[in-house]
Amino acid sequence: MSNSSKYDLTEFTILDATNILEYATSRFAAIWIACDRSHVPRSLAYKASFVRHLQWEVDSFVFPYINICMVFNTHPTMTDLLRSILGRFSRLQTRNITGEQFYAKFFAHRSPHDPELRSTHRVVLKYAHDWWKDRFDTLGFALPSLDVNEVLDMMADHFEQLPMGAMLLPGPAVAGQVEGDPLLNQILAVKARVQHLSNSLEKMLQEKTMMATAAASSMSKLEGPMDELEEALLTSRQP
Repeated sequence: MSNSSKYDLTEFTILDATNILEYATSRFAAIWIACDRSHVPRSLAYKASFVRHLQWEVDSFVFPYINICMVFNTHPTMTDLLRSILGRFSRLQTRNITGEQFYAKFFAHRSPHDPELRSTHRVVLKYAHDWWKDRFDTLGFALPSLDVNEVLDMMADHFEQLPMGAMLLPGPAVAGQVEGDPLLNQILAVKARVQHLSNSLEKMLQEKTMMATAAASSMSKLEGPMDELEEALLTSRQP
């Protein structure tokens, strides 16, 4: 979907929003898993840095695309995990909770023994700008401002890392939406996943076709030398 040219936002659809928000949710799940396992001391400075980095996550991968949907009067599907995080950010931004309380509530949302956190939210091995894998509280990462093309590239890379058939498995839990028709949102989310699966299958078939064509071409090139070899062997056996 993305390329070197500028993406025309008039072409942005709820399918794009669904995919980007699913990618964002996967990042949050990966952050939760990595930081929960980390043995870095949870000082006030660490927690404050964590909140700043998480703010960059929502500013880069969530808020702009929710805003676009609102402009076009569409309502993207959001998982329960993402809605919970955004709800806590709303409370933080309106000063109903402190940064330290936000940090505690972020990790209280899931149990460390929840086996579905990684699989349900389609956590993968590689993420761009994976600040959570290092000492983000002391290293001072420069977090860039991302345009829609870069985000679409990251989203595409995320889906490419998923095993074939992963999109057919049950996705993240989605409760009723604040606005819009929840059933319609679910249908659109399923449509987005089916579309991605269709694209993946088409790409795989194209690759297989190219491989078969290359193999047939190689075999045809061997026919001449093989005929010559057969003729030489027959000639050599003649008295």
